[in-house]
Amino acid sequence: MNKRDYLVKTFSRTKRKDYENYILTAIWHKLDNMDIKPVSQQYVKRQNGTHALMDLYFPQLHIGIEVDEAYHQDNQKEDKLRMDDIISAVNEDSITDFQWFRIDATRSLDEINDSINEIVSVIKDRASKTDLKWNTYEEELKQLKQQEYLTIYDDMSFVDIKDIANTVFGKNAKRYQRSYFRVKDKMWLWCPKLSITENGDTKSVAGGWLNLLAEDWSYIDESHQDGGIVKERSGNYKEEVESARERAVFAKYKDNLGFNRYRFVGIFKASGVSPDNESFIRYLRVDDKVEIVN
Repeated sequence: MNKRDYLVKTFSRTKRKDYENYILTAIWHKLDNMDIKPVSQQYVKRQNGTHALMDLYFPQLHIGIEVDEAYHQDNQKEDKLRMDDIISAVNEDSITDFQWFRIDATRSLDEINDSINEIVSVIKDRASKTDLKWNTYEEELKQLKQQEYLTIYDDMSFVDIKDIANTVFGKNAKRYQRSYFRVKDKMWLWCPKLSITENGDTKSVAGGWLNLLAEDWSYIDESHQDGGIVKERSGNYKEEVESARERAVFAKYKDNLGFNRYRFVGIFKASGVSPDNESFIRYLRVDDKVEIVN
């Protein structure tokens, strides 16, 4: 997607929120810098473990903006986050210079514009001290290849499983149709599509498989709607535990523009039956980084 299409799609997400749309597009136009990448409707995981929504986020500068409209001020109940939101959330713990601004949209136009100008001044100042480059996806992959590790805190997501295998694990494939296969020694690549929970019921979105990721990414519980399949494969799970097989997990989710992506959530090992539900197998996270093979 080129910059024009990206920007149109990004800011179109605010078109039904009149005050928010006015404020966010005003900030963007006043910046007048096509090297700065804006992200709309970006969730952030706060240091206290909660999640909050930034209406506009600049990932290169670590600056977030929230617009407080009258509706937001009257509605203090926090909406339940989708798993997609949790997977794509920015982790505040991993950013030392994170800044967050709030604009009260119920104030007068002059006051709103004063706030806009103050924020634009801060953004421009930080941008002048930052080596800005709005990388294409291909450039992001090339840059990642130069790193020693990929961590769960890196702001990196993948479009295709082959991109993970080729960039992270040194493969040279044109396509992968499987979401689980060995990439090296005792390391397997696993790209699960995470299950959703509605009204207390867990629903599969991947051929009957149930993949539940803990909100803090510390474990994954896996089962199948057909309990017999799990019983038949119990020997495989035991073998996996005994062989100390590791799974590099890249969870599949939809990003803030609605496109499927894969994000690294850690290295996991099977530990046995889940203590929460005996029909599930539990995988515990054992590492928050994976070595990049060159």
